[in-house]
Amino acid sequence: MSPEVALLHDVWDTVKSHVSKNASVELAEALLRCFDDNVDIDDIVDDANEFDKVMKAAIVSYFEEFDDEDSDLEDEWD
Repeated sequence: MSPEVALLHDVWDTVKSHVSKNASVELAEALLRCFDDNVDIDDIVDDANEFDKVMKAAIVSYFEEFDDEDSDLEDEWD
C-alpha cells in the first residue's frame, strides 16, 4: 500500500465514525476525489479490500466512473 493510500485509510478510519450512515458513501467519494485531485492514488483499486465496505463501494464506483470517462475521451481521439 502506497503512503498516500495508507493516509487515506487512516483519514477514513478517523472520520467515518463521525458521519451518519446515510452520508458515509458521499463522504467517502468526496475524500476519494480530494485525494485523487492532489496525490497519486492510482493503486488504490489494488488495495480496496483493505478498506471497509463503504469505502470499497466508493472506490469501485469512483474509479469505474473515472474509467468510463477515459474511454469516452479515447473514443473522441479515434
